[in-house]
Amino acid sequence: MTVTIPDSLTNKINEWAGLLSQTPEEFIIRLPEERTEHAGACDETVYLAKSEKNRKRLTKAVKDIKSGKYESHKLINDD
Repeated sequence: MTVTIPDSLTNKINEWAGLLSQTPEEFIIRLPEERTEHAGACDETVYLAKSEKNRKRLTKAVKDIKSGKYESHKLINDD
């Protein structure tokens, strides 16, 4: 497949890839993968929000995070 990318977008892709220490090609290939992973998280949130109890918990969690009420912890397998 061949896609023509405008120069302004090519410049942005090069800039973003550089910030992530990737080639522009690596950046473009990873982008759909990351979108797919993010979509899964969104689907899960929608599923959880179907329950009134879970919806209240999610809403409270977002409010707490935005107001700085949270604790940071290392992951169990984080070395």
